[in-house]
Amino acid sequence: MIVSNYKAKGASIVIVGANSGIGIALTELLLQAGATVFGIDIQDKSAYQSAHQLQYYKANPLMVEELKDALVSIKKGCNSIQGLVNLSGTISQFEHIEDLNFEAWEETYDISFKSCFNASKVFIPLLRNSAHAAIVNMSSGLAFIGQKNYGPYSAAKAAIVSFSKTLAAELAPKVRVNTVAPGAVDTNFIYKEDGSTRFNKERYTQMVPLGALAKPEEISSVILFLLSSGASHMTGQCLHINGGAGMH
Repeated sequence: MIVSNYKAKGASIVIVGANSGIGIALTELLLQAGATVFGIDIQDKSAYQSAHQLQYYKANPLMVEELKDALVSIKKGCNSIQGLVNLSGTISQFEHIEDLNFEAWEETYDISFKSCFNASKVFIPLLRNSAHAAIVNMSSGLAFIGQKNYGPYSAAKAAIVSFSKTLAAELAPKVRVNTVAPGAVDTNFIYKEDGSTRFNKERYTQMVPLGALAKPEEISSVILFLLSSGASHMTGQCLHINGGAGMH
């Protein structure tokens, strides 16, 4: 179990993709640190157990009006936020580019990148109202390697790195923007419907110097650091969290 040393009492953080494995772990760490968390996802209810400092909003981040509705509700309780974390990403069809249809590409690319763009656009004004704020966007190690059958997802996560650098330059010095690029994380993302992994788990862990898949809380703790004042001189950076599988 990871325990946060980040003191966030009074901080308000928006998590888009709050019901993901990493989103749930991050919510836990932020609440532990004293923050108020505004969770956003497409499900009716939060996957996290009820907590006084957690408010959840059902919204599809591809639908700007739904995000704006969440913004209006959040503004009723606070006029600024100190952090925005964009976690949304998916891929449902693992096919060669030649075989992948246009609709499947657009679905994966939009959820994995456009959701980040939309949420950033909607919530930047609330971030600017804070004396110091931070955005953390979710990229992937797949953005940096050639991996067949992951075309739209890899492209989307590579776009997030570039987009985050642009945001970092445009929003400085008031708002910092960084990304994290995990390797394989032990969440639902890596499992098929029958419970097997989408890759050879044993072979993967053998090639990872630290010898294991990442746990959601291990990714969340790095996100927490990037939100904190401990990362006050970091912006436009991408941190790779892969157990040494790729050393950048």
